[in-house]
Amino acid sequence: MTKTDDTAYLKALLYHYEAEILGEAYFSALADCFDDAAEREKLTLLAAVERRAADTVRPLVDKHGLVPRDETVLKAIGAELTGPHRHFSWRQFMTHITVEYPAYLDNFHALEKMAPEDDLVALQRLTHHEVVLIDFAQREIANDPDSVMPLQHYLE
Repeated sequence: MTKTDDTAYLKALLYHYEAEILGEAYFSALADCFDDAAEREKLTLLAAVERRAADTVRPLVDKHGLVPRDETVLKAIGAELTGPHRHFSWRQFMTHITVEYPAYLDNFHALEKMAPEDDLVALQRLTHHEVVLIDFAQREIANDPDSVMPLQHYLE
């Protein structure tokens, strides 16, 4: 990696780490917007997946000497991001995930391409969490009774 590549990688790594903290807060806050207990529980699982993804790359953040914003700040921002989705039905929200989240996969793959080889295992695990979220939403739309299975496997 050249110095320019290294700078771009480190900036992207920090961005993605912070985005996972935002995501955890986003799903947690969104859980308060749904009346159905099962839907709230599933959003809690989504938040846990985001936290696990953040925890997976936190060692890389530390290894590279990056300093993320305070989690309190990130969680407040994440909670605010729920605004446009607070009044979605469950099906609308699941559709939102299946339509919008594949673009995040492109970002994660780009991060992997910038990364030094010894960072790849953690980054592939980070990328996989997005695959799991999309798989879950697709299963929910299909009324799969085992829709949470990918989330649970990721958290194991």
